[in-house]
Amino acid sequence: MRAPPADEDFRAQLEPHRRAITVHCYRMLGSLQEAEEVAQDSLLRAWQRLDQRRAAGSTRAWLYKIATNACVDVLRVRRRRAARHRVGPVSPATGPALPEAAWIEPAPDALFDAADEAAPGPDQRVSLRESVGLAFITALQLLSPRQRAALLLVDVLGWSPEDAASLLDTTVASVNSLLQRARKNVESRAGDDGASGPADDALLRRYIVTWESGDLDAFAALLADDARLVMPPQLGSYAGRAAIRAFLAHLMATQPYRYRLVPVAANRQAAVAVYTAPPTGGALRAAAIHVIAMRDGRVTQMTRFGSPHLFPRFGLPTQLPDAQPYSSG
Repeated sequence: MRAPPADEDFRAQLEPHRRAITVHCYRMLGSLQEAEEVAQDSLLRAWQRLDQRRAAGSTRAWLYKIATNACVDVLRVRRRRAARHRVGPVSPATGPALPEAAWIEPAPDALFDAADEAAPGPDQRVSLRESVGLAFITALQLLSPRQRAALLLVDVLGWSPEDAASLLDTTVASVNSLLQRARKNVESRAGDDGASGPADDALLRRYIVTWESGDLDAFAALLADDARLVMPPQLGSYAGRAAIRAFLAHLMATQPYRYRLVPVAANRQAAVAVYTAPPTGGALRAAAIHVIAMRDGRVTQMTRFGSPHLFPRFGLPTQLPDAQPYSSG
């Protein structure tokens, strides 16, 4: 990643837009690391074309155009790369193919708190909280790049179809067609998307205590009957309380780690960072982040990201002090 120019004009004119552009790129790409890289590159491109900005008018709209086009380019490369690696049909048991799931990552709430996005326009249909939720970000990955861009510009940022058409260098009729298909695809997942209600602090504490203690019966009691466990980039999932408990029982029997869970906030949802250590003791090492959907006092979905490299982005170390070994008596 190239460093930004150390120029006062750059900081004054473009730096204030960095967070909002990064959030937009995150929605488009589903990957925090890629979003940061594309946002950085977009600001540098903008800096190199300041004369065009003066002709374009609004700095904000001009930056969104540069960043959106850059994201579309990234997504097209991704799809070509995924197509080359596809080795055969997907089993009906695993659900539809979602090669883009390999790039989905959670993002810390601090990113969204600091984004300072402009007030949404009159065409907004998706709330800002919902628009950074993991369910919505995941659903976006099933859309074509231009469908994704049109939906975000109009339904999230509240741009008019006319303004979106100008940014995408197309017609209003084309934008409306993109929107119709995108909305239909996103809404078709509404009943199976793990959308989360408000965070339940008491439920999160029980989640942590029962997981750390290995009390699978108590943990399973926290789950909704139709709860799901998903683990991107794997395509399949474990659906239902019994299936999740059976998987966790197998996991803890074959990998008898000690666990420590630390609460974090990701995608405006409850989440925990999971550290593990061998049963004989030793340092607790970063293992995974669980983003947890909750509704009506139950856990409805757990999305596990085995991504230790993300811990510093949540302000966490990748290692904690030594864990005490299990007592033999």
